[in-house]
This record gives sequence, structure tokens and C-alpha cells, in this order.
Amino acid sequence: MPSFAMRKIVKRFPGVVANCDVDLTIEPGEIHALLGENGAGKSTLMQILYGFHSMDSGSILIDDKPVEIRSPKDAIALGIGMVHQEFMLVRRFSVVENTVLGLKGFNLGEAARRLRTLSNQHHLAIDPFAQVQHLPIGVQQRVEILKLLYRDASLLILDEPTAVLTTHEKEQLFRVLRGLRDEGRSIVIVTHKLQEILDLADRVTVMRDGRVVAAVSTQQTSEQELARLMVGRDVNLRTHRVPIERGRTVLRIDGLHVRDDAGQEKVRGLSLDVHAGEIVGIAGVDGNGEGRRLCPQHILPEPGRRDGPVHPDHRTPGHPLPGRHVRRPGAGRAVRHLRERAAGPQRGHRAA
Repeated sequence: MPSFAMRKIVKRFPGVVANCDVDLTIEPGEIHALLGENGAGKSTLMQILYGFHSMDSGSILIDDKPVEIRSPKDAIALGIGMVHQEFMLVRRFSVVENTVLGLKGFNLGEAARRLRTLSNQHHLAIDPFAQVQHLPIGVQQRVEILKLLYRDASLLILDEPTAVLTTHEKEQLFRVLRGLRDEGRSIVIVTHKLQEILDLADRVTVMRDGRVVAAVSTQQTSEQELARLMVGRDVNLRTHRVPIERGRTVLRIDGLHVRDDAGQEKVRGLSLDVHAGEIVGIAGVDGNGEGRRLCPQHILPEPGRRDGPVHPDHRTPGHPLPGRHVRRPGAGRAVRHLRERAAGPQRGHRAA
């Protein structure tokens, strides 16, 4: 398997330098983590390697020989594949149809047989004729990996691969990636999750503000050191929670059901109490209903999409208010203001 290198990569967007003289070496048979905060330039760097972005200057080498990558097609021809955060799958197509999409001179039956062989060989457990829209998120990610193996990629790039996975799915993914590494393939994971890097990667390159600040073996570093390299200062990774006294119930949700525009149920029987003086977090793997339908402006959907009562303040259970009363004046602006403050000042189109 070949080695890959990027030398003195520079990439500018209007008002910001996303990558500044970046060097990166990826050896055969290793899992290499690319670590950095949001906006550090790590995703941009990998998108250059995959041909999504052109670099302003620098060079890419495979086995020490310069190559030109002007598009993903060029990258795939050179054995480079990428699994994006947002999967590039046609949901109404089957696994095999997604795999051969864009290829010429294929036989669907032969392609399906090869996919089944690859799936069994790498313990991916994928039916080539399964329709993508019916597959769980974790399986869809394995479909993306299978597509790259079908094209015989020697370098697989995964951008934030565990962001949408359950713990069990993450463990399955790690087993697959270790198996690919043991075959001699190179893996790059783009992430900011320190413990996962130490659990999975062989080496880690740390980026900050568009530059590489360190490249170290995971056997010779720690969460504390990686956090310091990532943000440029010592970081306290421990939290101390002070018990709070909860006040009266200001919002009660009993058995809330929500359907999206396509009629699919996104929230199923949710019950929740929110008290004065507390911050309530809603967590979940992406796609499990934890997001937009539970934002203040969507806590009650439009008429006809709710069959579970929501009781703000001291309203009597069984007498939920219409959505227009829950969406109090300024609530949406307040949420947007908090989101903008949390995101920090905008500094142009900075890549993750």
C-alpha cells in the first residue's frame, strides 16, 4: 500500500486563511487522527486531498511522487476515498445501486456478488439489495465504507465518523477500521474527540488556526496534552457540579408525538418537566428526534401534528395551549442570541 503526503498546503477563503503551510504524512497500515477545534482547518485539508477544494499552493505526494488532484474523480483513481459527515447516498436506491452510481460498464448482479464478498470479508453485514432509506445510520456509514472498498481505496478518510453513532455502532466501526489497517490500508479520522483518538489512532496530527502544531504517537501523549495542543492553553477536563434547588414546574410535556413533513414520527411519547432555575439538556444521536422539533419555536408543531399535551406554567393537564402561546415574544430571538454567543465572533468562512 502507498504512503501519502501533503507539503506546504495553503488554502485561502475570503477573509481567512484556512490552511497555512500545512504538512501531513500518512503511512501505510496506520490509523491517523487529525485533531482540532471547529475552524482549525482539518476538514478543509482533507477536502483538498479528496479533490473537493483546490489548494492555493503546496503539493500532494503518493509514494514520494507528486500528483495532481483536481476532483474527487482524480482522488478515487489514485486510491483515495472519503466518508463525509453528511452521507453521499441516494436514499431511494439500493446499496448496490449507490455503489455503482457513476461507474461505467458494470453488471448489477456481479456488483452485488462482489459487494457481498467484501461485506463478509470485512464484517460489515450489509445486504447489497437493501434500500438505503430503511437502513439505520450506522449501517449507512458502513455502506459508504463498502463503496470505497469496492473501488479498492488504499486511503480512507472519515470526517467526524462517530458523531451520528450509538456506542455499539461506534465499537463496530472501530473493529472495521482496525481490520482495514491490519490489511495495510491507511485511515484518517477527522475528529475533536480526545478519548476516541487514544483508543483508535496510531498517530495524531493536531491543528490550530489553520496550522499544524504537533504530530505525535498516541502511545506517547495524553488527553491533557492533546487538549492543550488543540486550544493553546491548559484545559481542565474535569467538571464540578454544584447542586441546585429547582423551582416550580414551568413546562410539562406529557406524551408528545411529532411527525415531520413526510409523515414520519420523529418524537414518540415524550414526557418532560422543566423547572425554574435549571438548564435541561436534550441529548441523542443525530436523527433520533433530539433536534429541531424540540427547539422553542417548534415545541408545538403546526395543527394536526400533535397529539400529546404541552402544559406551560401552571396550566391544568389536559388543557394544552396552542403553539402560538408557547412561542412567546422574543423566545426565538433569545435562543438565536445564545446560539450566536456560544459560537463566538464570526471570522469569515472558516472550515471545520
